[in-house]
Amino acid sequence: MSKTRDRIARCAMAALCCALASFAFAPAVSADDARQTYGEAMAWYGEEARAGNPQARFLLGFDLETGARGAADPEAARGWYLAAARQGHERARVRLALMLLEGRGGAADPAAAAVWLEAAAGQGAADAMSILGYLLAMGEPADLDGAFRWLSLAAEAGDETAADNLAALTDAMGDDRLARARAALEAWRAER
Repeated sequence: MSKTRDRIARCAMAALCCALASFAFAPAVSADDARQTYGEAMAWYGEEARAGNPQARFLLGFDLETGARGAADPEAARGWYLAAARQGHERARVRLALMLLEGRGGAADPAAAAVWLEAAAGQGAADAMSILGYLLAMGEPADLDGAFRWLSLAAEAGDETAADNLAALTDAMGDDRLARARAALEAWRAER
């Protein structure tokens, strides 16, 4: 009987310690904290975006692009993405590039899209690397070294679409052309 009591006491003590530990690490909540509606949160993001916060600019752009609170406004979304992209926001650069490629919220501008994709790719965005590699492979004229570089980097980062496109590209390249592309990639890496 005493073994059972000791075991129960140890279990109760362990449960009490766990409860106290979770209380100690729980965030403090004040009376001023209240749940916000999505609209209230986006209003706050609007204020922050106008004040220059790049994350808020991105989120407001995404809200306007998708129409999460009503009608979509691609032109305004593109403007907020541009503001955040100029501040170095990686995801804003990718979203802006996609809008520029598709001509949403303004005229299509593939050259500007490539600039923003390269900036985001340079920050490590695998999807930007993949899209940029595809654009370079399909462009007129095609930049096979650039396509190989960005598709290789995206595939190394785990982008399956890039891996598929890289396989198709390497199959289409002859051995000599592939060797030059690999050498160009290694030279580019050495410069970094």
